[in-house]
Amino acid sequence: RTQPPVSLHGQLLWRDFNNLMAHSANSQHAGSWGQIKNNAFCRDIPWSSDPNMLSSWKEGRTGYPWIDACMAQLRSEGWIHHLGRHAV
Repeated sequence: RTQPPVSLHGQLLWRDFNNLMAHSANSQHAGSWGQIKNNAFCRDIPWSSDPNMLSSWKEGRTGYPWIDACMAQLRSEGWIHHLGRHAV
């Protein structure tokens, strides 16, 4: 018998996690999962064209540990996992 790909289990867990997050967000504010406003799981971070902020992001000095770690990995290894790419 053949076995499913190793990543299949993780992908199914991610699908179910996402469905639970969407259900929870929509239970709190109907229709909020597809938007940032009124979504308890999203943060509205204002965009800026400030060159200092862009430099801080590129150099991994945002103050958000997950973002900074992803940018540090990208700088040192030349790649980041696809979930890190979603974040940065």
